[in-house]
Amino acid sequence: MPDLYLLLLKAGFAVIVVVGATIAAERSGPFWSALITALPVSMGPIYVVMAIDRSNAFIADSTLSSFAAHASMAAFLSAGTVLATRTGAGATILGAVGAWCLSSWAIHAVQWGVTDAIALNIATFIIALAITKVWGRPGVAIPAPSRWFDLPLRALLVATLTITVSLTSAALGPKTSGILAIFPVVFISATIVLLARLGGGATAAILARAVVPLVGLGIALLTAHLMTQRFGSAIGLSTGLAATLGSSLVLILWHLRGPGALLRRGR
Repeated sequence: MPDLYLLLLKAGFAVIVVVGATIAAERSGPFWSALITALPVSMGPIYVVMAIDRSNAFIADSTLSSFAAHASMAAFLSAGTVLATRTGAGATILGAVGAWCLSSWAIHAVQWGVTDAIALNIATFIIALAITKVWGRPGVAIPAPSRWFDLPLRALLVATLTITVSLTSAALGPKTSGILAIFPVVFISATIVLLARLGGGATAAILARAVVPLVGLGIALLTAHLMTQRFGSAIGLSTGLAATLGSSLVLILWHLRGPGALLRRGR
């Protein structure tokens, strides 16, 4: 029974973090929405859960697997951006999730080293930037009233994933656990809600803008893997979090002081 209480506590913590982040994203512009959604608000709690029960070697292997599978997020964002303004909500979600699943399946079939995983991530995110720029059709938000099941839906998705990873990580092993930990539950739940409440144009804009912030998440996973190998999971996960927060800070400063800020001041 204590294990059940601990499991529910872990799932509840993940739900609070993810739901809070997506609420903040819905009330911000495309840049801030993309930045918030790209934070490790789902993966972070899942890795904390795994680190409590698993060895440092398990976490090191899992973070390397997550880093390689992180390339599949580029496929999700590319498909979601292209489909959001061309099809309905159901086809957009199925297409984006399908792109993630197919790419993750292909990645899972390969034994990745650090150098190979870095090359894979660089290539896929460059391609994603090109696809979202050439074929994306970002637009403005078309607000719609909230529905009673928006928050419960997000909570159910996050809780289910957290509990699944907690219960199956030992049986699945570090490689599969690492891929499952990076399942885009935040982007799926956020896309469902944003399509319903803001429309395809705004959703496409947020997904397209998320490509660059997600590079920081990849840096965080690589950092967590390398540091966990040397210093253990506590330091590894902490430095990984610091890496993604640092990359987000750089993007915020660029957004506030860069070319975009100069253009806004000229208006």
